[in-house]
Amino acid sequence: MSNLKAKIIRVNLSKGDFDIFFTDDYYRFLGGRGYGDWIILNELSKNTEPLSVDNKVIISTGCFTGTSLPGSSRISLTTKNVLSGGICYSSGGGNFGPELKKAGFDAIIIEGKASSPQYLFIDDDKIELRDASHLWGMSTWDTEDAIKQELGEDRIKVISIGPAGENMSKVACVMIDKAHALAWGGSGAILGYKMLKAIAVRGHKEVKIHDKALFNDLVKSYSHVLLSSPASASLRKGGTHGMAGVGGWSGKVPTSVRNLQEEYWDPEKSKKVSEEAYKPYEKKRTKCYNCPLSCLHYYEMEKDGEILSCEGMHANSVRGFASNWDIDDPFSVLKIHALCNKHGMDVDGVSAVVAWAIECFENGIIDEKDTFGLKLKWGNAEDLITLVEQIAYRKNFGNIIAEGVYNASRIVGRDSQKYAMQIKGVGINEQGVHSHKAWSLGIATSTRGGGHLTGSPQTENRQIPEQVGKWLFNCEEAGIPGSYKGKGRLVAWYERFKAIIDSIGICYFDAGWYEVALADIKHFTRMYQAYTGELITDDELWNIAEKIINMERAFNTVHAGFTRKDDYLPDRIMEQPLTVGPFKGEYIDKDRFDAMLDEYYEAQGLDKATGLQKRETIEKLGMDFLLEYLESNHISI
Repeated sequence: MSNLKAKIIRVNLSKGDFDIFFTDDYYRFLGGRGYGDWIILNELSKNTEPLSVDNKVIISTGCFTGTSLPGSSRISLTTKNVLSGGICYSSGGGNFGPELKKAGFDAIIIEGKASSPQYLFIDDDKIELRDASHLWGMSTWDTEDAIKQELGEDRIKVISIGPAGENMSKVACVMIDKAHALAWGGSGAILGYKMLKAIAVRGHKEVKIHDKALFNDLVKSYSHVLLSSPASASLRKGGTHGMAGVGGWSGKVPTSVRNLQEEYWDPEKSKKVSEEAYKPYEKKRTKCYNCPLSCLHYYEMEKDGEILSCEGMHANSVRGFASNWDIDDPFSVLKIHALCNKHGMDVDGVSAVVAWAIECFENGIIDEKDTFGLKLKWGNAEDLITLVEQIAYRKNFGNIIAEGVYNASRIVGRDSQKYAMQIKGVGINEQGVHSHKAWSLGIATSTRGGGHLTGSPQTENRQIPEQVGKWLFNCEEAGIPGSYKGKGRLVAWYERFKAIIDSIGICYFDAGWYEVALADIKHFTRMYQAYTGELITDDELWNIAEKIINMERAFNTVHAGFTRKDDYLPDRIMEQPLTVGPFKGEYIDKDRFDAMLDEYYEAQGLDKATGLQKRETIEKLGMDFLLEYLESNHISI
């Protein structure tokens, strides 16, 4: 499709060297997640262990990263998932991605394993591996500060792992700028195994745009829609903490209560950890590169002489550490969030495995002998904070918890698996999984193992009007949470749309997730032509999205053996109706879910009986290489 060439760094940690090469494969898949998928698919053999010399980590900007497009901060990390054995991809904001672009590079491929701790420094065209022995053991916050001091410039951008990654905790993640996570799939553990502590970058170049004037004009039109949106105004006002945290402003936004047992939390508890309750402690609002929404909060709180300052607190942290653990102390919730950022741990993974442990403790499956004296009770913030720290250092019971909820439940046994809220081996910390049907289907079918940031739409939460659903998605009931009608097609649409967003390198909040008026890919086809000078049609862009999803599904089939049976929600969600709140009585009906899943498979061109890919679908997409990939790994379709 493209004559463009991206500039890539391949770092071999075993040899201690690097290579720079140019490729058109980057633009073939738009960059970001798409390019990461391509490399992982082609360069990892079936028998590659996630924690091994042979696994690779691809850190890739999107083609629009670092431009004037609002939210063009994103960078993707792709690797083999430590928890599922399948694909792992994540998208992070902050400022690292744009800085890598300014240094003149589009992606980094990391392979091998260093013999001692290292960090990579990219200074425009100068690249070097530097000793990181003095950084090993530091938090991500201290690591960033130490690198900036060592290199003598505060504007250097850093991604790093903390103690959780060094100790190969399987819920470890990679942190950007202290507050933005490349989470999911134990990516921090993989870099810890490879002994790569951090990557620092400084760039002074301009991101090249073919027709800068036209690109900026298109951005102005796009920004007009974005900034005219009530959804954007709400995000700017209170961030996701205000919009979706423990009930949101309306009090009706579903959350996760005590390990997904319920979706409605005591309003008196919710008030204590609401965005409004934290407002007196907000020192400023922060944002990622070139974003007008500034959806991040910087809080400073004091309790019993302890002063805590921290950036972040999205809805996931409030849900994960407040309602999901039944903690209503705002200081404790912020402290746990800060510990995850400092130690480099995935909020969702930590929330899921600790909630499982609490429920096991409450039901007598484990006791204080197992937990080394900790009382894992709902709301017992003091002991739960101790456990979070133990996860990072694999200390005491934290050594089991660090394996993630799926593995930990199998280590403990004793019928504890029924309390493990996971999909494809990945722990989930989710809202609305009983009540919002399309949202739940998107979580179940996610190729990276659970999580709403693959195909789950916001249309139900936003309760979009019937006509809007019909016009945009051919789904009149797209805005009705309890409806199953048309939701399979809707999730398939959003899964393809999100693949585009992750690959071009912009934030979902600045795209068509909250504001459906921006869910028109013509914005991006026009910008792509202005950016590159090359024409791309709407159909071609959708075709790339389908290719990305098919690469991920093929990888999962070969590496993890996933089939239809792995696209389901935990039994609790499909068997136990909610007993309180606005959605009382709701659950996911198995038969109706199956019908919705059939519709999803049909929309994605998958086999309904198995969930596997169809030969005709792959041939239609022109992906002969994928047929060869499956056949060479003895998969017949």
